[in-house]
Amino acid sequence: MFMFNNFRTPDGGEYPRLVSVETTSRCNAECPFCPYNVRSREKTHMVQPLFEKIIEDCTEFPLPAIEPFLNGEPFVDPKIMDRLELIRSKLPKTKLRVYSNGYALSPKRVDELCGMGIDHLYISLNTLNPEKYKAIMGFKLERTLENVRYLTDPVRAHKVAGKITLRMTRMEDTTLEEQEEFKRFCDRQGVRCFIVGLFNYKGDINSPLPVPTYACEHVTRLDILSSGKVALCCMDQEGTYSLGDVNNHSVLEVFRGAASRKYQDMHRNGRRKEIEPCGTCNLFWPSLDNMPFFQSLSHAARFWAYFAIHRPIGVRDQPPKPCPEHAAQLPDVSVNTLKRPAPAREPAAPPAA
Repeated sequence: MFMFNNFRTPDGGEYPRLVSVETTSRCNAECPFCPYNVRSREKTHMVQPLFEKIIEDCTEFPLPAIEPFLNGEPFVDPKIMDRLELIRSKLPKTKLRVYSNGYALSPKRVDELCGMGIDHLYISLNTLNPEKYKAIMGFKLERTLENVRYLTDPVRAHKVAGKITLRMTRMEDTTLEEQEEFKRFCDRQGVRCFIVGLFNYKGDINSPLPVPTYACEHVTRLDILSSGKVALCCMDQEGTYSLGDVNNHSVLEVFRGAASRKYQDMHRNGRRKEIEPCGTCNLFWPSLDNMPFFQSLSHAARFWAYFAIHRPIGVRDQPPKPCPEHAAQLPDVSVNTLKRPAPAREPAAPPAA
């Protein structure tokens, strides 16, 4: 997935290995480790003409993968089925990956997904403890489990997606028993299990994992908000570090623009910690692509060392303690107290007399 690929057109120009399109910025969940709860920008669905333009832009290069998802729940988008069909018709060779919390994946919706051509469907389940699930997601667990059981029934699972993965975000109070139970549930349902550590969202959330020194995977992808503004990455929930706007430029023009190249160069030259906000973000997925071989090899060595030492994915008994130099950067915020109200908006001006 990450190893030494060369995503370039014949003229030598780079193109993104992944485009993530936020078809909706609305979500039905309340996960405390997601920036949705503290985001101040408007929660809205992407307008269809803009979505169609983005997909058309993506036909101009051999896009490896697309995800109609960013900071929202795809299945609260009333047009999501039409959008998935458009992706599949316009980009038949592009891998289509879909992420959901599963609560809105009713049996009826699952049946509609059969034959859609989804390559990989990820469901963020996070725990099998009903009380904890309610506290984390804001939902009743049983409804989501009913949806998951229907989805993963061998009669239809392969018709819905080539691969199905259930995901757990491992928080500071996630026990070893919870993780093992989650793995057993995935085995019983015949799906992949993915347990991952907590990201710190540019330093906004307390996570014990340090900031990596290798290049981040986001320098080879493009994350488009529902407005058309291109965010730096999925951690840039407000688009504060915007790379451009696909209302005014093509997907490829934004990806090859000066702002994008600046981040690509800094990361690839080992200067990730010198550029804001990457210097305080611990997103640990690497980029080893579009670099000279020995430069890629250097980043790969640092990546494998990081994973061997800090074990950010898989079952862990206890989360690792922060390294001393990183501990000083961490905000004194517990994961259990992360549900903060969104910043208050300025009151609207009174109508003119």
